Amino acid sequence: MAYNAVSSNVEIETHMNEVRVGVLGCGKIASKHLNSYQKIDEFDVTITDIKPEKARTAADKHNVAYAEDPDDVLEDPDIDAIDVCIPVNAHQEVIETALQEGKDVFCEKPLARTADEAREIKAVADETDNQIMVGYLYRFHPAFEIAKEAIEDGIIGDPHYAMFRVGGRGSHRAWKHQAETGGGATNEMLVHMLDLIVWWFGAPAATEALWTDTILDEREIDGETVEANAEDIVVLRATAGDGTEILCESDLITPSYMNGIEVHGSDGSVLTSILDHFPTSIYCNEPTAIYDRGHNFHEFSRVDLFEKELLHFGECVTNGNKPDQNTVEDAIKVRQIIDDALQDCT
Repeated sequence: MAYNAVSSNVEIETHMNEVRVGVLGCGKIASKHLNSYQKIDEFDVTITDIKPEKARTAADKHNVAYAEDPDDVLEDPDIDAIDVCIPVNAHQEVIETALQEGKDVFCEKPLARTADEAREIKAVADETDNQIMVGYLYRFHPAFEIAKEAIEDGIIGDPHYAMFRVGGRGSHRAWKHQAETGGGATNEMLVHMLDLIVWWFGAPAATEALWTDTILDEREIDGETVEANAEDIVVLRATAGDGTEILCESDLITPSYMNGIEVHGSDGSVLTSILDHFPTSIYCNEPTAIYDRGHNFHEFSRVDLFEKELLHFGECVTNGNKPDQNTVEDAIKVRQIIDDALQDCT
């Protein structure tokens, strides 16, 4: 995840009791989670990693507890939930173990390497009656919430064409550029756009991989040259169930993080981005509902999306409710799109 979300100055109200959560992994994404957990008093966090010294360092930095052995956290009856922040090739075993130990699970995207793996995970969750929430945090951004409303409410008429793009520089961790560890632009970036497509339009009726490639086959990471064999650019075409044609591009070759989405319909357009310096515009051919003719701009300050999604997860753990966002069912749909369109290309 390349977008560096920070907290807004709006206090988020909590509706949860204390939740004891074990964070597995000490990479960049785990650090973002730990930063957000510190803002929510109701979370009691223990960090662990297969490299105990990394867990100790992270625990000291974020003022949380640590455990030297991840198995101890997975098996601890006092831990309510597990936060999975490890490479995707290790997700299934860890998630299923956590579920079988009676714990709810928050898993960073993507849920699994294949749709079949994701369905196997869901089967275990159904059997144990535990919850899984997947870290597609873009759904929690107000720009994308208002865009979804404009599309669903018919403000822009019948959609017929959309473009989704997300790009970043990569080069943060070597494993993220290795196919064997689940790296590449598909798992790092494309999945976020596919999740938004599923959220706004439903699972596509058809998909087609137009282009995948590794443009930068060497990366400088932590002062070393690393050979990259995972794809760093993906271009996908999709046809939504309502007939909307969609072009989706994701990459790890853009010097700084970039995101832009356009949806065009019979009566107007939605132009939006997760970036706070790009305003969201609802463009209307004619006055519609609360919108004037022409561009109607919405500006949003930065929001800690990690805080928002983890708070939602914590409330679900407390109340025993299944998440109504970032569900395992939608995660399976995203993974199925990749399997259908891109499996032979990545």
